[in-house]
Amino acid sequence: MTALFLAWIPAHFLIYVLALRRSPRFRSEKTIFLHHFGSAVVFGLVASLCAALDPAFGVAGVVLALSLHGIYSLSFLELWSLAQGGYSLSIIASVAQAEASGREPDFLALAAIGAAKQEDRIAALERVGLVEKTGGRISLTTQGGTIASVLHALRRWVDPGETSRE
Repeated sequence: MTALFLAWIPAHFLIYVLALRRSPRFRSEKTIFLHHFGSAVVFGLVASLCAALDPAFGVAGVVLALSLHGIYSLSFLELWSLAQGGYSLSIIASVAQAEASGREPDFLALAAIGAAKQEDRIAALERVGLVEKTGGRISLTTQGGTIASVLHALRRWVDPGETSRE
């Protein structure tokens, strides 16, 4: 049964590389995340079924299988995100092009890219109900405050000596 799980991850990757990566839908962070989340759910269900059918596989096999999928998915998502050519790469490319042509970089255009990215992130947080805009101000919702408190507590737990930057 372990072979099934060891084959699943490369198969999932190959499906993306050979069939999905050129699709416009798969240029969205949300779609890529859902592709991995759906795979993890099916992967977990199959692992649970294997644990039920083969006691030797058991809970340890489920944990191992989901851990491997988690490492794969997090690595994939991080690399995919980096490969999208974020704001920092835009700055580097703009400065290099300007330097090569002997002119100044277009800092106004770069600022506009940064502002648009910030607005996109805020809009995404609004859509999931973590922040709200009121009178030109952005504030956490109750749900957003709860999540922020949990994340802050986790950060303090991981590094108790860290001082708050707030």
